[in-house]
Amino acid sequence: MNRKHLLTSLIAAGLVVPALATADWTLYGRAHLSADILDDGAEYNEFNVSSNSSRLGFKGEREFREQLVGMFQIEQQIDFDTNGTNFATRDTFVGLKGSEWGMLRIGKFDTPFKRARGPANFFGDQVGDMRNLTRTTAHGRYDERFNNSIHYQTPSFGGLTWNIQYSNETGDATTGDGAENKAYSTSLNLSMGDLTGALAYEKQENGANDPDAWRLAVGYRITPAFRIGAFYQNSEVDNTRTVSTNPDVFVTPDIEADIYGLGGQFRLTPSMYLNGHVFQLDSDLDDADATMYALGLEYRLDSDLRFYGNIAMVDNDDASALTPWGAARSSGPGGTAGENATAFSIGMRYDF
Repeated sequence: MNRKHLLTSLIAAGLVVPALATADWTLYGRAHLSADILDDGAEYNEFNVSSNSSRLGFKGEREFREQLVGMFQIEQQIDFDTNGTNFATRDTFVGLKGSEWGMLRIGKFDTPFKRARGPANFFGDQVGDMRNLTRTTAHGRYDERFNNSIHYQTPSFGGLTWNIQYSNETGDATTGDGAENKAYSTSLNLSMGDLTGALAYEKQENGANDPDAWRLAVGYRITPAFRIGAFYQNSEVDNTRTVSTNPDVFVTPDIEADIYGLGGQFRLTPSMYLNGHVFQLDSDLDDADATMYALGLEYRLDSDLRFYGNIAMVDNDDASALTPWGAARSSGPGGTAGENATAFSIGMRYDF
């Protein structure tokens, strides 16, 4: 059934308002599943099936007059391997845009800081995803989408755009009296032919450790077949609110961490790609450093259908328990401190 026939059926069933028929709209989704062997380096070594940021949504836009286009999107996560699905859990918003003045939207969506990792992201939503190091409990929960957000994006100025987002309440629906759950996120993005880049900053006021971070990501296509990416992130959390009852314990005022890495993609044939990257986490916390390696082979039958096989590993210090599988996946156990966590994965991604 094509999209126009589907829309007619939905309207007839009373599931979509008739006004949607006047918009240029799209029903879309992604089915991304993998079969994995996950090993925490200690006692856990099991086979898993995982749904990896699979989604279903619809979006549309309508031009009301010159330089005034209305747009909307409703998107939810779909866990194909279980029955766990909630409505509008992913980027969901309404807004206006125009090529000469930019875009303004309101809702819930990825922050500019989160999207800034794109130029160096070679294993997104797979084992080995860089977020397994850049988004941790000890160093700040970044790479999120904030509730109750307002976002403005400038038009492109010679390939350069500026994004700024503000959330008055990142959790609940109502801002509490004197609440600190606010957040600010901004980025400068560059797209000039073979060169892409992003410089981003984010500040969260969560009433606990108020994390903030900045990151730089750069990608460059050296040849039509070879692309490289580099990434650096510095983060800081306020630890002064942590009070120890032991006078011999020194409480560090701030906890800083640096995450940096290099990656690349080489096209072996018109349909076959070799991906790889390495990332290092250097933490102020004692024995909390970690190194992540990932290597993968990807076959693209079509731009919308791809298959891949990956191997990824995190080498943990004694107090670190990170894994290469914790981000953007429906399955995955926790790690074991001081042990190497390894994942073998075979996956399929179908965009529709």
